[in-house]
Amino acid sequence: MTKQYDVVILGGGVAGGSLAHSLRRQHKTVAVVEDNLFGGTCPNRGCDPKKILLSGLEITQVVNDMQGNGISGSVSVNWPDLMRHKRQYTNPISDATNNGLISDGVDTYHEHAQFNSDGLLTAGNQSLSGDQYVIATGQRPRILDIPGSQFFKTSTDFLNLDDLPNDVTFVGGGYIGFELAGIARAAGATVHLIHHNDRPLKQFDQQLVHE
Repeated sequence: MTKQYDVVILGGGVAGGSLAHSLRRQHKTVAVVEDNLFGGTCPNRGCDPKKILLSGLEITQVVNDMQGNGISGSVSVNWPDLMRHKRQYTNPISDATNNGLISDGVDTYHEHAQFNSDGLLTAGNQSLSGDQYVIATGQRPRILDIPGSQFFKTSTDFLNLDDLPNDVTFVGGGYIGFELAGIARAAGATVHLIHHNDRPLKQFDQQLVHE
């Protein structure tokens, strides 16, 4: 049996979720289909977990900068403990986001979706029809198709490493690469960074980059 909605949203991230809540305030019938984590990239595998890991970098920097100025002794990052701390924040997010949508009257489907030749959308075994469809699937990191790619990890993988390798190479000279490289270095890894531009962080003020 096909379920009919005013709007069917593909993607349960920040954009899709915010739209769903807004549409419910207009008394629209709404379905949200998500095949990964509700809440999307930022809270689950992007900005927020990265900031938690960065806190380790920031604390070690402050302690090192204050040596001889009222602070003595050293600190180090315990990667498994830091990762456990991060997961205490990130693990509940998907279920909490999903429950928030449901409590607002949104039908959610934790399934992979595809459009069929008859114009209907299939989410798992359920057929859905919408007066309007919104694609809010976001983006995901892509592994480069080059020799050795089987050894590559994405930023998502890095933010969920159980153990940090002793030696890490980052491909990309943008701010994400630098942030993750800083985290790895603060945690004690030897870090290399490869970029293809004539200088890293090309979009930033170069005086600040050099400093």
